[in-house]
Amino acid sequence: MPPTLTSRNLLWTGIVLTVVGLAARLYLMSLVFVLWGNDALNNPALHWTQILLAQVAFQLGLALIAFFVVVRAVERNRVAGSTPANGSVHDGTAPDAASAQRALVRMFWTGVGLVVLGLILQESLAAWQYDLSGTADVGGSLARDILWLVGAPLEAVAVPLGILLAAGSLVPRSLVLGNAEHSLR
Repeated sequence: MPPTLTSRNLLWTGIVLTVVGLAARLYLMSLVFVLWGNDALNNPALHWTQILLAQVAFQLGLALIAFFVVVRAVERNRVAGSTPANGSVHDGTAPDAASAQRALVRMFWTGVGLVVLGLILQESLAAWQYDLSGTADVGGSLARDILWLVGAPLEAVAVPLGILLAAGSLVPRSLVLGNAEHSLR
């Protein structure tokens, strides 16, 4: 059965779901309060809509983005690791396989870096916003706005995406080892 999502569709579906989930997570309740007041915040339909969008759509979108990166690495590794039917080896096979392995290592360390960045933001973002709240100048207000518009979404995305990338980078290696063990039997 052919795949129903191409890698490009996987990426764009993930981006859309992540943005929708992130907007629901960070801004939906504030927007509802501004538009309809306190009474709308007690609506069970709004509550469940916010939970579905903020949790399910957000995490599904991040997983699709991480899987896109893994699928691309697997596609490159599969193309690089294939040999022609007559048994001859292409000249570019070994460097391509090595570059695919380097891409997986970069993906792992990018994931670790995102987790560290997310943890730093989780611990420091509130303190940075508090420090900037006392400034009355225009530069402090601009810095506070930038921190709120960039820091809060980055804090929400960094840790889960980093974990998915780090874990996803191990999957192709596990598949290759599993195929090697199966072929030895």
